[in-house]
Amino acid sequence: MKRTLLLILALFGASTLTTSCEEWSFLDEHPKKVDATTFMSNAEEVQSVINSIYYQLRRNPGFGRYLSVLSESLADYCYGRGNYATSYASGLTSGGIGLSKDTWAVLYRAIRFSNEILSQIDGATLSQLQYDQLTGETRYLRAFSYSYLVKYFGAVPFFDETNMSNFNKPRTPEREIWEFIAREAADAADLLPETVVMAGHPTRYAALMLRTEACLYLEDWSGAASAAEEIVTSGRYALVEVSAADDFDDLYGYKANATQEEIFYFKYNRDEGATFPWMYLCKPNPVFATGALGIYTDYANNRFIADWDPADLRYQYSLYKQTENGTLNSLTKTGMICLKYRDQETDGSTMANDFPVYRYADALLYYAEAICRRDGKPNSTALEMINRIHRRAYGLNPMQAHASDYKLADYSTQEAFMELLLKERGYETIFEGKRYCDLKRCGKLAEYAVKAGRIASVSEVGDAAYWWPIPTDEFNYNTALDPAKDQNPGY
Repeated sequence: MKRTLLLILALFGASTLTTSCEEWSFLDEHPKKVDATTFMSNAEEVQSVINSIYYQLRRNPGFGRYLSVLSESLADYCYGRGNYATSYASGLTSGGIGLSKDTWAVLYRAIRFSNEILSQIDGATLSQLQYDQLTGETRYLRAFSYSYLVKYFGAVPFFDETNMSNFNKPRTPEREIWEFIAREAADAADLLPETVVMAGHPTRYAALMLRTEACLYLEDWSGAASAAEEIVTSGRYALVEVSAADDFDDLYGYKANATQEEIFYFKYNRDEGATFPWMYLCKPNPVFATGALGIYTDYANNRFIADWDPADLRYQYSLYKQTENGTLNSLTKTGMICLKYRDQETDGSTMANDFPVYRYADALLYYAEAICRRDGKPNSTALEMINRIHRRAYGLNPMQAHASDYKLADYSTQEAFMELLLKERGYETIFEGKRYCDLKRCGKLAEYAVKAGRIASVSEVGDAAYWWPIPTDEFNYNTALDPAKDQNPGY
C-alpha cells in the first residue's frame, strides 16, 4: 500500500505531537510531495523521505545544538550557563529540561520517518542495489537515533515498522535497545556501500562504528574489537596530520570537508548552518566577536584542564583564555572558551562547521578499549592506537614510533590503561559531546567529576545526573507510561 506524505506526518507518535518551542516548524522542510499513486515509487522519492531524517537530526534540538552542548554541560571539564547550567546533584535545570524535550521529539521523528520508509519501500520499483542501499541507510539512521535516545534517556518506548501505529508503549529496557542497535548496525553494514555516495551519508564503516559502540555498551568486547578492527585496518581512513595548532583547521574548520578522518559527520554550510559552535563563543575571541557562552571551562580551577600539557596542539587549538573583559571574564578570571570549531566568515548567527559524530580517532580509541576489555589487559596493538593519536597531538607522524610514546610497561593493567585512554579520549574529543557518555558508560562519572574539581565528593552526584527526564508530553499521550513510576529518578 502506498500512502502520502500527509499520512506519514499524521502518524507521528504521541511524543512528537507537541513540543514547547518547536511547534510544527519541522514542516518547513519535508519529503517531496507527489501524487498518492506515485509516492515512494522509485529511488529518488525514497531518498527524498530519507533526506527528511537528516533534516530532523541536523536541527537545533539535534546535532545542530542541544544534543552536543547540553551533553557537554555534564562533562567533568565543562561548566554550563543559562539553559545549559547543570548540577551533578539535580541534573538538568528547567531550561535544560525544555531543550531535552525537543531533542526527544526530533529523535523520534527520525525514527518515525524510518519506520514509514521501511513499511512502504517494498512497493517501490528499485534495483536490488538501490533497495539494499536505501534500506541500509534507513536502518542505520533509525538505529543511530535510538542510540542517542538510550544514551541520554535510558529505557525508552520502542517502535519499529511492525508496531509504529501503537503509540501506547512501555519503556523497553536499555539492553534490549542496544541489542537491537547492534543487530541493525551489523545488517546495515552489509547493505551500505564501501564509499560515500553523498556527502554526510553513511557507509559500511559508519555502520561498523555504530556496531562497535553498541557492543561496548553491551560489554560484548569481542564484537566491539572485531567491528573496530575492520575500520582501523580497512586502509580507507587516516589521522589528519598537523605540524602546528592551526593545522587542526583541516579537521574542524568551516572549510574542512570529507577529510581522510571523516567516518560519519552531520554536514552544515552557509545555507544550513549549525549553532553549536556559537554556544561555545563569547566576546572577545579571535574567531568572531559574538557567542552565547552556553559552555565554558577553567584553566586553573578545573584539574582536567589544568593538568593538560599546554604544548599539546589540541590544547592550543581547542581552548582560548579569556583575559580581557567580557562575558566569561565576569564569571571567572581563569576562564577558557572553546575555539575548536572556527568559522572566520560567519555572520554570527550560524556557522558552517560540520559536526563530527564518528572520526577515525574514535575508531582507534574504541579499538584500543575493546582489546583491553576483551583480554583483561592491554597489548602493544591497543597502546599503539593511543600512541598514534598522542603523536599527532604533538605534530608528529602518527604512524612512526617516537621516544615520547607511552610505554606498555607503565600501563600494563586494565585499570591503568583505561585511565590513560579516558584521558587521551577526553583531550581528543573535547567539545564533541562524547565525554559525558564515555564517563557514564565506564562508571566513572562521579569519580572523574571529583578528580576534575567540579564537585568535592561523589556523594554530591544524584540520580538525575545520569539521565535526562522523560518529557511530560510523553506521559500525557502515552497511556502505557505512569509519570510516578516511569520517570527517570531525580525528576
